[in-house]
Amino acid sequence: MVIPLGAQANAASASGSASAAAGSTAKLEPFVVNLSSFDRYLQATVTLQVASGEIAEKIKVLMPMIRHGLIIILSSKEASQLQTSEGKHEVMDEIKEKVNQVLEIKKEHDGVSEIFFENFIIQ
Repeated sequence: MVIPLGAQANAASASGSASAAAGSTAKLEPFVVNLSSFDRYLQATVTLQVASGEIAEKIKVLMPMIRHGLIIILSSKEASQLQTSEGKHEVMDEIKEKVNQVLEIKKEHDGVSEIFFENFIIQ
């Protein structure tokens, strides 16, 4: 189940065994940030795989802090870092770590377990 955050969120549990195994997701509003060199920018849409609807609700409440953290992470990167698969995976790990830190989650499987880029454009 995708829970769009910043719009409306409904933390009902996912139906079906495949959906339940995958957990819930929380879709963040799109990000547009200048990259560190200021001559290029990144547009990205990020979806978080979360352990439960309760975590999705907590993300909704803490959204200003989460967005701030992600803007700092994304805007600190150079375009050349983000163009490689390795660079994208590194940013995904940083995002996951930051969101779980804001959520005060110690174990990854209790909070955000995966990061998905639905849109990722460098211009």
